[in-house]
Amino acid sequence: MNQLECGRVQIYTGDGKGKTTAALGLALRALGYDLDVLMLQFAKKLICAEHVAAERLGLRIVQATGPTPAARADEIMGMAREALAGATGTAEPGRPVDVLILDELGEAMRRGFVTRADVEALLAIKPATTELVLTGRGLLDLSDLADLVTEMVPHKHYFDEGLLARRGIEY
Repeated sequence: MNQLECGRVQIYTGDGKGKTTAALGLALRALGYDLDVLMLQFAKKLICAEHVAAERLGLRIVQATGPTPAARADEIMGMAREALAGATGTAEPGRPVDVLILDELGEAMRRGFVTRADVEALLAIKPATTELVLTGRGLLDLSDLADLVTEMVPHKHYFDEGLLARRGIEY
């Protein structure tokens, strides 16, 4: 396994489409360089086409199984801490994950299941060689904690014309 020399914190946020897609693109690139990548999903509880493709490519996407949204968020944060410590969830035990993606963190924070203090505590244990990617709406308040912030801004969307999510494009 390779290892990053310098891991940063990235945020993909905003009301526009493409936050998870951008994170998946980064994951795909990292996998191409044999980096250990783990995506943990807070708010998604269904298996989509990207999960099927990810499995084929060796990308690990994990969703929590707890009985309530709060329990699932707590479970995801625990998995994140373990992955950063190299305890579990990594391809090579004892070594922290190279790229950790917390997908839909914004929704967990909006609902009060994860706080800024929780994110700060995670950053405090993040190894210098781990890239941490946070996605979801409403994460601009965390901009001061990040090295890169991209805000997806919708200017036009076919959903506004009544076109619903399409298989293979939105899910």
